[in-house]
Amino acid sequence: MARATRMKAILGVMTAVGLVLPAFSPALADSTAAEAFRAGAAKAVITPPAASFPISSPSSPRDKPFVGIHDDLFARALVLEEGGRRIVLVSLEVTTVPQQEKLIAAVASAAGVPASQVLVFATHTHSNPLVFFHGNQPTAQQQAEMARTLDQAVAATREAVAGLRPAKIALARGASIANVNNGEGKGLTTKHDAAGVVDHTLDVVRVDGTDGKPLALLVNYPTHAEVMFRSVTKDGGLEVTGDIPGAVSRLLEGSVAPVVLYSAGAEGDQQAIYTSLVPAVAPLPAVDAGASGWALLDMQARRIALDAVDALARGPAPLATGSLSLAKGAATCPGQKLRRDQATGKVTTTATDPVAIPVALLKVGDFALAGVGADLGAALGKTIRAATPKRKTVLVSMIAGDVGYVLPDDSYPAMGHGVMGSPVKPGCAGPALIKELGRLALQR
Repeated sequence: MARATRMKAILGVMTAVGLVLPAFSPALADSTAAEAFRAGAAKAVITPPAASFPISSPSSPRDKPFVGIHDDLFARALVLEEGGRRIVLVSLEVTTVPQQEKLIAAVASAAGVPASQVLVFATHTHSNPLVFFHGNQPTAQQQAEMARTLDQAVAATREAVAGLRPAKIALARGASIANVNNGEGKGLTTKHDAAGVVDHTLDVVRVDGTDGKPLALLVNYPTHAEVMFRSVTKDGGLEVTGDIPGAVSRLLEGSVAPVVLYSAGAEGDQQAIYTSLVPAVAPLPAVDAGASGWALLDMQARRIALDAVDALARGPAPLATGSLSLAKGAATCPGQKLRRDQATGKVTTTATDPVAIPVALLKVGDFALAGVGADLGAALGKTIRAATPKRKTVLVSMIAGDVGYVLPDDSYPAMGHGVMGSPVKPGCAGPALIKELGRLALQR
């Protein structure tokens, strides 16, 4: 059976009562309403208004402006509650979480929980105009977009809280071949590394109502969201898009669940197989597919969406959780700043203050979400998963407060783009992250 036909068939089955998405069994419910596991989900648009274009950034004067909108950007919220404990997950279609402390505080207030019970993460799309905000003084436009992102994250959270209902949850694990190693470990900037570490792991958290109908999904996959990054698609400029995360969510929201959050796996050295803009690689010239690149985006997003549906079809039936907790901390490593002399190519290293990498551990029944505030390399993500064999662990990178690139030690000798931008000395991150997650695992 062709893949497209198979996807259509599986989606049809998923709407049938009790086949792929089994009906909820009352025997699985908690004994009292106060203890029952509940969930609610919602989304809100964070796209800049049409009147605000073109949008450029003084901190990236060489980059072309954003001139329009291809598809909307979203804030999506998933609220989980059990035994009087409420936890909020927020996925933002941004490169990094803006104004993280202020945003988390606002979401926490909207949900009626302490900030410690809020986990916010970026999908790492590079086609939100805030991609060109580099921490300098924001322009009025950038300030407006950060405020809009905060307000809409709050709106989605409030709607999710209002929609809380008895639910059940499960993790389905599959794989999707839609990414490659981007060459960071060999210092490559123009092509991928066919021999480099790649992680095809695709995790899908599924939340159902008591009637067996899906309330929400959380899709997790390790790839940079930059299929359309810097590709000139309209009027000599760029267009806003959620890129792969946005397209995957949109496809699944149109067929499987009303709200589909997306989180980036350990994608620091992972990229989509095909990008619209391909740099020159001697003897081949650079090429920009322009508007034709949207077909590349759709093709790869459909592959991930199809594989997510396959994972759900093979995954376990959702259960009332039996446990729900979120703990936060930090893994601290020695800091450094690298600088390359453009004339000689020599790299100098300057020691800096220790770097605290944000870490979070959400335990839900028999699985967990391990959050890391970094553009994390795939080998580190695999190491973290392997260190938690008693509980299936989903690696969520780019949580609020991310410090930038944190790559495997063997990436450092090549001094590639990611290593040059990393604030962390080699020899620390892997063990420190595992140790901190182990500490958080002991908390209730």
